[in-house]
Amino acid sequence: MVKSLLMMLFLLVGVAASAEVPEPDVQVNDQGMQVVINLPQTRLFLYQDGQLLKSFPVAVGKMLTRTPTGSFAITAIYHDPSWNVPKSIQEEMRVQGKPVLTVVPPGDKNPLGKVFIRFGEPGLGLGIHGTNAPQSVPGFRSHGCVRMKNPDVLSLSTQVNVGATVTVAYQSILLNQDQQGQLWLTAYRNLYQHDDVSMPLLAQVLLDWQHQHGLALYGSRVDQALAQRSGNPVCLSCHASAQAYSGQKLYVLRWLSAPPDSSTPQNAAPEPALPASAAGADDPRGAAQAPVYE
Repeated sequence: MVKSLLMMLFLLVGVAASAEVPEPDVQVNDQGMQVVINLPQTRLFLYQDGQLLKSFPVAVGKMLTRTPTGSFAITAIYHDPSWNVPKSIQEEMRVQGKPVLTVVPPGDKNPLGKVFIRFGEPGLGLGIHGTNAPQSVPGFRSHGCVRMKNPDVLSLSTQVNVGATVTVAYQSILLNQDQQGQLWLTAYRNLYQHDDVSMPLLAQVLLDWQHQHGLALYGSRVDQALAQRSGNPVCLSCHASAQAYSGQKLYVLRWLSAPPDSSTPQNAAPEPALPASAAGADDPRGAAQAPVYE
């Protein structure tokens, strides 16, 4: 009963808080809880039965320690975790002239923060966790894990359960529509320098949208948004030459996603997050002794 009330409150607050954040085009399950993380956007989206509850800023892996994309399941949730510092990060501490730590107990100095939510098999070393450096969120700063501010990860941990789906996407170009039917494009930096599979599709999608809706799109705004990649939504169809985004709800335009092959999340990532020599921390509670990226 208490959890149901918390969910209702979370939904009411979350919808308003999420209105200013465009959603990526990721296929969302119509039943159950699902976490979606869009890496270029440095944003985590929480869905229940296909409906967006709330989104949170996150920090993800750096260029050399990228967070992998793929579909996973939450496999464990740890509160007040300890962090067994991996040898690779101990070496970083040594090179930087910092005290070399082997274990960081729970507390204010623990880089895993208040909660560690593992997703995928333990051997992947992936998780969503808090931080002792809230100023690092959002950004590209972790060793491969998804870092949140402690109040946010505590809130998230009350909503998700073991078995919930986690989808990690890499979409640097988002297309959305507002309630008036205007088309918006949001472009983010391609920090991982991935081959952008959306670019070959974009011109045709925009042309088709223009024909279907009978509205002209301003090509110069497309070019400018792609050149700047500011992360600010740009209206492609608005007549006003400088109409700024004012926080209205933006709805996903389905142009990249396809129906899922299975509703069961997979625990294997299509690409490694790190070389084997650059593994992160050990199991936060020291039980499984599996690597965890901080």
